[in-house]
Amino acid sequence: MQERPGRITDRRALSFPVPDDRYRIHWCPATPGFGVRVTINGARAWVAERRIDGKTVRRTLGRVSGRGAISADAARKLMVDVSSELQRGVDRFEQQREEKEERKRADAEVLLTFERGLEEYVAKKRRAKDGLGLKARTKADYLAMVREGGVTESGRQLADGELFALAKKPMTRISAEDMRAVYRTASARGRRRGIYAMQVTRAVFNWHGIKVPGNPLGKDVAGKDRIVLGKTSGNPKPIPPERLAAWWSAATALEGREAADYFRVLLLSGARPGELAGVAMRNFDAAGSRLILRDTKNRLDHIVLLPRQAAQIVERYAKGKRAGQRIFKVVDGRKALTAINLAAGTSVKPHGLRATFASVAEELVSAYTLKRLLNHLDSDDVTGGHYILKSESQLRAAWQAVADFITGAKPTKGT
Repeated sequence: MQERPGRITDRRALSFPVPDDRYRIHWCPATPGFGVRVTINGARAWVAERRIDGKTVRRTLGRVSGRGAISADAARKLMVDVSSELQRGVDRFEQQREEKEERKRADAEVLLTFERGLEEYVAKKRRAKDGLGLKARTKADYLAMVREGGVTESGRQLADGELFALAKKPMTRISAEDMRAVYRTASARGRRRGIYAMQVTRAVFNWHGIKVPGNPLGKDVAGKDRIVLGKTSGNPKPIPPERLAAWWSAATALEGREAADYFRVLLLSGARPGELAGVAMRNFDAAGSRLILRDTKNRLDHIVLLPRQAAQIVERYAKGKRAGQRIFKVVDGRKALTAINLAAGTSVKPHGLRATFASVAEELVSAYTLKRLLNHLDSDDVTGGHYILKSESQLRAAWQAVADFITGAKPTKGT
């Protein structure tokens, strides 16, 4: 790939043919270590080569033609300067490359806003134990935190996401006080929302490896300056036992209203609201009265063996639907649940129905059966995970017992 023709001039440098291989260097016999590199694509550049500390060092001096080109004489003079600098341990081209890379890194840091950093996090984050990414619902929750509020079609004003104030700021320029301000604003909507917002913030910064001076979420910060998150405790608020009959009666009175029927199945199955709402027809086995909840909170599929009362409701909504369609299409469940609560004198929320199911089941079935019904997975529970097995008939009987209790509950005197 190297050859030594006669003295190289500007004109001669342009006359060298394009090689068949990657490139060819044409060395100048009149100026040792000086030549022209011609690539297979026709690009031409002046090059210099010399030995430094026993190693051959080659540098590109400039282009032969086109924008920014330099002449053969200018290239020779530059070669002398470069050779002298290399001998003294100075490499201007390496310095220029390092400066260019540093500018790229700096530009990337400026361009990496918190919003972009969060988007990359939810797209690429993987769990260490199994390599699984975040669930679609979790991704949506996180991304909603950096969205600007708007107005719904009904005219209801939506608040900005908890982390919207950080969204457009470069992550490297977010300060400890910015984080405290966001925490105060989010906490004003409820302590749990403040903690959740900070947990997401901490996760995004840790994932990108970006340090915030005086980070209030860091353990190396003085206690008086720290935001102590701790663990959030659940607050499900099940239906009071004395109001259970009234709630079921009120929900049944709205039979045929899809949201009300969905809430009744939610109560009878013990499923999580989002998991039941996402069930498609292909995951319903009408003959076996089974619902398969895919990729649940613990990332496992969960089979719900529907009791008779719930199966009848599901079958009615499944009729005529295609495999990919959802069984329930609840547009505005809030109105239906508000109406039920108003009639029953309760204030239960969707997740509170799962808590109600668990509260009823706790008195009717064993603790390990209850875990199976709720799809609670405890990796440290060797006994429950490896020794105590529950058959389908046992689980089906348990679901039916809970449903019979709920639907047959009697009003408490004085209520």
